[in-house]
Amino acid sequence: MPTFTLYVALRAEARLDDDSVGAVAGGLRPGDEGLCIWRDADDGAVLRVSVDCTAADLEEALDLGRDLAEETAGLSPFRTAVEEVQAMTDDEVLVWRATP
Repeated sequence: MPTFTLYVALRAEARLDDDSVGAVAGGLRPGDEGLCIWRDADDGAVLRVSVDCTAADLEEALDLGRDLAEETAGLSPFRTAVEEVQAMTDDEVLVWRATP
């Protein structure tokens, strides 16, 4: 199966602090060494997550990205809304946005 990179962006109601980001990072897929989670440098209310996955195609990878977004939101100690999910290869990208 091909490998895809997933990027997820979630917006919190307020600026995120280190403890909030740490709380999500501590519970989200422990043991997945490829998982990265960070607060956006330009907008401190946006939480970003990236991870690689395997899927049959780009559409299936995007579905896995939406699952990751919901999983992340469920672990958040703060209220968040999913803004964007991307699934990509070196040559292609498929994007879902909450607002077109």
